[in-house]
Amino acid sequence: MITPLPGVTRTKPGSTTAPFPGIEAGLVDGGGGFLVMRSPWPGMLRTIYGDDKRYRQEYWSRYPGLYFTGDGAKRDKHGYFWILGRVDDVLNVAGHRSGRCK
Repeated sequence: MITPLPGVTRTKPGSTTAPFPGIEAGLVDGGGGFLVMRSPWPGMLRTIYGDDKRYRQEYWSRYPGLYFTGDGAKRDKHGYFWILGRVDDVLNVAGHRSGRCK
């Protein structure tokens, strides 16, 4: 969804470049922040198997009206996205869950 078009997009090592046409990606919480999608796209997930409520809670409730991807990102001066990593992963260390960003 955010990737260079071969032969069209000039690339930068490490950057995901720009979204495909029709994909509305953005950041919340500043120049470097949480990657969101501003509108649905073709082929988008419609639910988590057997748990519609969890799907809405996990992906659509953090920023109302925006799909939260679970990734941290930044944009450079040319508008290219740089994915910094997951922000919603959970680590299980000695039976204790940690690392969940809410």
